[in-house]
Amino acid sequence: MTTYTERRPGVNQGGDGDRGGSGADDTGGPGRLDDPDLLIEVFRLVNPAVEAARRAHGGRLAGVGTRQWWDASDDAKVAGLLVLSEAWCVYDPERVVRQRLREMSWDLSAGLNWAAASRRPTPDALRSRRERPGPMLRRVDPAAAARWAATGSSLEAPA
Repeated sequence: MTTYTERRPGVNQGGDGDRGGSGADDTGGPGRLDDPDLLIEVFRLVNPAVEAARRAHGGRLAGVGTRQWWDASDDAKVAGLLVLSEAWCVYDPERVVRQRLREMSWDLSAGLNWAAASRRPTPDALRSRRERPGPMLRRVDPAAAARWAATGSSLEAPA
């Protein structure tokens, strides 16, 4: 007997090839952008360059895209970009939204009674049902209707 096991990115991970999702934009699991070890390593590599630029430019870096940033030296520009990229690694709103939509999809799917859904009529079956004439479209025999009203039966009396 086979049992169903829920597969979500970052949860119930099998081997290295099993990501449980659609690819590079998934979150969770080792080697992904929200992996704490990866974030620590990024900070370890980036922080010395940012601190050196801060020391060289009075302790404060100009925001990326501002007039001061455009007028700054290349090392200050790179440090500003590195700070921005660190912030993106920590929190990418689009990635968070994708993950929330995925989880909502999984929850909706888990809440559906798939056996009952499989017994629903197909659109073609519904269309053919609509095309067949219903009971109200049958021709009425006025004599049979009168007999029914009088006797409670539409059958003719035996001769």
